[in-house]
Amino acid sequence: MSKPYCCDSTKFLDMTEPTVSRIKFAYFHPTWDAEQSPWTDLLKSAKSVAPQDYSSDMRGRLYCPGCRQPLVRTPEAKAVFSNGRKACFSHFPTSPPIPCELRSTKPEGMLFTTEEEARQAIASNELVVISAFLNEPAVPIVPAGPYDQTPVEDVAGPLSDLPISRHSGQTFRLPSKLSTIEALCRRFDANLYRYFVFPGSKSAVRLIDALRDVRTVVEHTESEALYFGQIMDSFVAGQVARPTHLRMTKLACNGAVKDFYVKVVDRVQAQKGISNDSKGRYVIFWGKIGVNGIGLCAERLAWGEFALLPQKYEDFLPSIRP
Repeated sequence: MSKPYCCDSTKFLDMTEPTVSRIKFAYFHPTWDAEQSPWTDLLKSAKSVAPQDYSSDMRGRLYCPGCRQPLVRTPEAKAVFSNGRKACFSHFPTSPPIPCELRSTKPEGMLFTTEEEARQAIASNELVVISAFLNEPAVPIVPAGPYDQTPVEDVAGPLSDLPISRHSGQTFRLPSKLSTIEALCRRFDANLYRYFVFPGSKSAVRLIDALRDVRTVVEHTESEALYFGQIMDSFVAGQVARPTHLRMTKLACNGAVKDFYVKVVDRVQAQKGISNDSKGRYVIFWGKIGVNGIGLCAERLAWGEFALLPQKYEDFLPSIRP
């Protein structure tokens, strides 16, 4: 039987929820009914709401982006718990708890029983296979335009043999995309809980679990991964700034690291909206971590391998986990 619900939802906090919530937003819809309406209707017309944007009229109309079950904000009427932890979304307490991967702080990748099951996940946009990120834009760039006006495209990629089966050694031949980080950022809320197979990966993981905070990085890497970081400074190297010169975009980094820079020519960073005035914004990039003097860097990133995250999605970035 479900536990009773009252205005002070801290009294009924579901103790199966992790202390660091992976639920960065809830879907709010005033009329959607899980028993009568398909999940796709909620995705098309619901509003993504962060915990700090919650209001009492949303009570009973919030849904988990993972399992689609009802959520509550805990605590409901306060910004923080008594221990100082920020308010968050939790699953409505039930006994036994309804399974949801977002309850766990140690998520696992998705595996499929059959190739048809994987193809259905692709068709329903629950799974995206990216075989590579684009080196150049497929259409001309409009110079100096606002971020939301830059062209974003996904191009059909080759069929890929992927070892994402529940059966060891079995692979599925699935359609893939040639994509851009900018495409991931454009609808970051919708993409955050989708499963992605990134280039060279052997598993399908939710975007929120693929993202790594640059502040956790302490050494160079040999393999590519998906990172995000906050811009502390950005400038063009050299006494005379030219579009072909390197732009040095400094990111907040680990205390054990001297500094961390994204090093890409100014012309390309400008196409992404990165300038001397980008301090405080967040950049997401795909690549290896290299050495820059006594610091670290991400360099020689292709056009499709990095982008600014729209400011409205910054609160949805994952928290640092130990």
